Amino acid sequence: MKVLNYASDLAVKTFVSASAAGVEELINAWMLSKPHTFVTGLEFSSTVDPSSNTLEFAAIIVYQPSEQDQS
Repeated sequence: MKVLNYASDLAVKTFVSASAAGVEELINAWMLSKPHTFVTGLEFSSTVDPSSNTLEFAAIIVYQPSEQDQS
């Protein structure tokens, strides 16, 4: 029996913006450019920089790249 290790084929992409809508726009643009990508995980978070009191939003996507999307 042949066992495939798909974890070795996973990649991570991070998106950061000053607004939640900005992160959403970044993700949408990236997903449109890679229509065959299989997303396996998504983490969304927000943090406040204590020195400047600015709010920052981030999303981390774990995905399996597709050979069809390679340029």
